[in-house]
Amino acid sequence: MSKYKRVKQMIPMERLGLFLSALCAIHCLAMPFIIFFAPYIVGSLAFSTTVEWSLVLSSFGLAAYILILDYQKHKRLKPLYFLVLAFVLKVLEVSLGNQSYNWIFGVLLGCSVAYAYWVNYKHKTACTCKMKAS
Repeated sequence: MSKYKRVKQMIPMERLGLFLSALCAIHCLAMPFIIFFAPYIVGSLAFSTTVEWSLVLSSFGLAAYILILDYQKHKRLKPLYFLVLAFVLKVLEVSLGNQSYNWIFGVLLGCSVAYAYWVNYKHKTACTCKMKAS
């Protein structure tokens, strides 16, 4: 099965969560380049704390909802470990304050949540519980 077909088979909430995680990682990865090349954009809406916290909270909230529901069904902890890792990274970023290297935490956070979704999806596709229900 091709990668495209596997992503297409994910439920819409999982696709939305994966999209939000990827968007968060891209946002954080682009920040240093935007700051370097276009300093006047820094104060724009795209890089405001409101946008940052909206992305983080929506990504964490959706991931927690989906991954906890799937854990209850499949009893696989690995995706939750990556979600907790992302949460710890955000707490560490906030505790260190506004530093020039905070974008690294954002990229790691987005990648951790996206990887949690991916691992969860792999568990679900390998699970035989669908066959047991039949």
